[in-house]
Amino acid sequence: MMNFDGYTQALKAAAEPTRLRLLVLCARGELSVSDLVAVLGQSQPRVSRHLKVLCDAGLLERYRDGHWVLFRVPLVGPGADLVHRLLDPLDSNDPQLAPDKRRLEVLLGEQQPAAVDPMLRRFNRLLLSYFLTQPVGELLDIGVGSGAVLKLLAQRATQAVGIDVDSASRQAARRELLRSGLQHCSIRSGDMHALEFDDDTFDTVILDEVLMQSDQPANVLREAMRVLRGSGRLLIVEHQAREQVASAIDLIKTLAQQARLPIGSFRRSADNHLEYLVAEGLRGSAQQGRRPA
Repeated sequence: MMNFDGYTQALKAAAEPTRLRLLVLCARGELSVSDLVAVLGQSQPRVSRHLKVLCDAGLLERYRDGHWVLFRVPLVGPGADLVHRLLDPLDSNDPQLAPDKRRLEVLLGEQQPAAVDPMLRRFNRLLLSYFLTQPVGELLDIGVGSGAVLKLLAQRATQAVGIDVDSASRQAARRELLRSGLQHCSIRSGDMHALEFDDDTFDTVILDEVLMQSDQPANVLREAMRVLRGSGRLLIVEHQAREQVASAIDLIKTLAQQARLPIGSFRRSADNHLEYLVAEGLRGSAQQGRRPA
């Protein structure tokens, strides 16, 4: 909760037309200063000053991603609660807000309907089948790429974070989430070998076509388990040539056994010479993935 002084500071910060417009925009997701300057049509120094006031009041959070400085409404906490209470009564078609919305949509670019790959459709159904009876909860997608898996599962998640080492992939995923209106998702730079999250943070962790690319796959699996809650679910997704699937299964079994991660099932979705492979690990009481104290 906020104390009295913090609460009055936050209300004063929001009670200014440009700053209220910034809150509406940053509630959509992660936007850079240049994005916000383009939408608002104001100078960069002026926009930056308003952003600083909102950050100081706890209504926005600021973080750096490579050369970019990004802003968004916090996902959780008293600042997030207050912003959503302030914005809920607003009409998004209000004459002072609708132009911002249109300019942001132009900036993000029109979302082109993609041709649906039958194999990808089957993979999506396979992945969703894991969550028919158990919620996604708080989700971490390691190797988010273009954001396809994160976008697929985000509507079933309470919160979702995608990480990737590639800057262009992060930018593409961030734009996709903004276009889709998935406000409870976040994209971050991250190293799958040393995740910057506390132990027991996520209910679902997905190793999204990254385990076989690592030269330290055992370390990747240990890190994924470390941030997974005790009752959590780890999904290992791989896209392999058919002749390589058997060796991929053997490697996952070996790594899981070393990490004391029970594998509940392997499911496959095949087409021509390629297969999607999904391995389900149920952490249960396994504690081997914890980082030494």
